[in-house]
Amino acid sequence: MTKKKRTFLAVVVLIVVAAAASLTTLAVTNYGTESDPLVTLSYLEDRLTPEILDELESSLAAKEQELTEEFQDLISQSGGTVGTDTFSVITLEAGDILSCSVGTEIMPRIGTVVSAGPDSPRLIDETTGSSVTSAGTELETNHMYMVTIVNNGIEAETNAKVLIRGDYTIE
Repeated sequence: MTKKKRTFLAVVVLIVVAAAASLTTLAVTNYGTESDPLVTLSYLEDRLTPEILDELESSLAAKEQELTEEFQDLISQSGGTVGTDTFSVITLEAGDILSCSVGTEIMPRIGTVVSAGPDSPRLIDETTGSSVTSAGTELETNHMYMVTIVNNGIEAETNAKVLIRGDYTIE
C-alpha cells in the first residue's frame, strides 16, 4: 500500500471515529432533558396514575371484602354476635331479672335495681372503677355498669327503666 492510500485511510477512519463520538455525545446530552423528558409529566398524570389508582382501589375493595367475610366467619365460629353501638331503653317490672352476656353495659335511669347473678364480681362500676361483688347491692342511677361474667346482671326491686347495650334476656 502506498503512502497516499495509508494517509487517506487514516483520515477516513479518524473522521468516522470523530463523527461517532460527536453523535454519541449529542444523543447523551439531549436524552431525557427538561425540554424533552424521557417520560412526560402529562403521561404520568393523565394515564399511568389513574391506572395505578384504579388497580389499587379494586385490590383494596377485594381485600376488604375478604377480611369482612373472614371476620364474620370467626364471629360465627365463636358463637358471638356483632353487637350494636347504640343503647336501648328497656322497662323492667319489679322482680324482673336481667341476665346479660359478657361486655353488656347497663345504666339504671329510673327506679331501684340491684346486682344479680351467680358469680362475683357481679358487675364493674365503670363510673367509679369499683367492683360490685355481692348480689343484692343497690346500683346507683346514672352510673355505667359492665357485666364481666355470663348470666350476671340486675334485678328490678321497683319498676325501672335502664339503658342497655349488649345481649341480654329478661326472666
